[in-house]
Amino acid sequence: MTPRPVYVAAAAALALAGCKSDQRLSTVRGVLTYKGQPMPSVFLRFEPDDLMSKSTSMAVTDAEGKFEMMIGNTAGVFRGKVKVFCDDPQAAMGAKTPVPKEVEEAYRELCRKYGTGKSSHVITIDKNEPDLRLNLE
Repeated sequence: MTPRPVYVAAAAALALAGCKSDQRLSTVRGVLTYKGQPMPSVFLRFEPDDLMSKSTSMAVTDAEGKFEMMIGNTAGVFRGKVKVFCDDPQAAMGAKTPVPKEVEEAYRELCRKYGTGKSSHVITIDKNEPDLRLNLE
């Protein structure tokens, strides 16, 4: 029996729908600074306002504080209010990430102030942010 054209068209439409990007996501890239200094090697998390229907986005900043937020292998952040967390990626293992001496004091302070369970800093993501300046104090 040969598949009917309407079934083939419906299957193709469903396959294409699965390939579309989630319209609730915004691409977010930028630079993290603390007291005016770019912060390297920070485990950065954006926790959405609704964890039942949205996932947390994560990134690790590079040597210049640059980041791109991801959910797994997908670039993006769910739109809406997100709480910002900044942690030392090695802290969970009882270690400290080595960072340049000129930013070490600020880096440790940032992680204490904005770390898991401590941060109250909330931002709103409502569009793509190709150059977000995340300036924390």
